[in-house]
Amino acid sequence: MTIRTPFLALCLALLSVSPVLAKGSVGNKHDPLDHSHVDNLPLDVRQYVAGICRGTPVAQHDFATYSPQEKRWRINLEYLQCGVIGEYRRGNQCLDVDFVAEGAHFRLVRKTYAACGY
Repeated sequence: MTIRTPFLALCLALLSVSPVLAKGSVGNKHDPLDHSHVDNLPLDVRQYVAGICRGTPVAQHDFATYSPQEKRWRINLEYLQCGVIGEYRRGNQCLDVDFVAEGAHFRLVRKTYAACGY
């Protein structure tokens, strides 16, 4: 009985620690700019990005979105960084492009300059 009571108290104390405190102490090691956001795209889209970049491309998470219903990649180039500003930015206007699946490849179907989203 004398061992069970302190053990039970210890278990209750550990279980009462807030998960928020436990997660907060680890810290966020995710870099918002990551080359995998570009590397994970289909080859046709990666080749387009490589063509407009003059350095190694890195991008934020919101850089590319895929719509399975439309089989469409929407690329928001304002979330792309590749060393220097390429053709994808004109003042406060940024280029958005769409690629649609055509067989096993993706074809560029839209290029539009719009206000940058950041």
